[in-house]
Amino acid sequence: NNLSQMGIIKKRRRGEGQDFHQLREYREGDALRQIDWKATARSLKLISREYQDERDQEIIFMLDCGHRMLAKEDDLSHFDHTLNTILLLSYVALRQGDAVGLGTFSGESRWIPPRKGYHTIQQILNTIYDLQPSSESPDFSKAATDLMIRHKKRALIIILTNIRDEDSDDLLPAINLLRKRHLVLVSSLREKAIDNVLHKPIEKLSDAILNAATHQYLQHRKKAFEKLLHNGTSALETTPEHLSVELINAYLNIKSSGVL
Repeated sequence: NNLSQMGIIKKRRRGEGQDFHQLREYREGDALRQIDWKATARSLKLISREYQDERDQEIIFMLDCGHRMLAKEDDLSHFDHTLNTILLLSYVALRQGDAVGLGTFSGESRWIPPRKGYHTIQQILNTIYDLQPSSESPDFSKAATDLMIRHKKRALIIILTNIRDEDSDDLLPAINLLRKRHLVLVSSLREKAIDNVLHKPIEKLSDAILNAATHQYLQHRKKAFEKLLHNGTSALETTPEHLSVELINAYLNIKSSGVL
């Protein structure tokens, strides 16, 4: 299907899921604890229990509408790439039987509580179609506080942003607040132009200065991610063109792990 062609891998749990799906004949690789011994005795052949990912869970996107999302790649801003990813991941999550919601911050604040059904995609479209990034810096603390007030049920919170090391003093307390109730995944966009600079031959002084500045910039980003990981927070960094595939695979991995 189209998702498989994009590189999106649907992982099915074999005996580790939370929702019982069906009984079936034993397959090589099934865990011993998967075997249903009563059904095996009745049928005189090995029968395994099959499980599926738990349904009726909730996914909430926290969309950064700050000035960093104005960066452009291939005629689309990081903000536009992020909106496209939200719509695609919403479709995947709704197909999994989950509910999807959206909150925006650092600019105009908009909110859609988690809802099920494919009509939710149209509701998201109606909410974001005229949304534009602002000139503001991200205010993660306010965004987290607002979400904790708005939503009480445990959910997977996906923060879509572009982080810097200077964000850590605000971002880490915000994540710790959210983690009191929710599972948090931070998705940070990296400018593809950075990779282009690193691969460009150094032929003159200006090239060397730009290369050194880029390495320093990346060190600051690396520090920010190390702080997230040290804090026990799930995080991914990717370029806009790979955002959809990597984020959807991260969501499916979370579903298959049962941690939500």
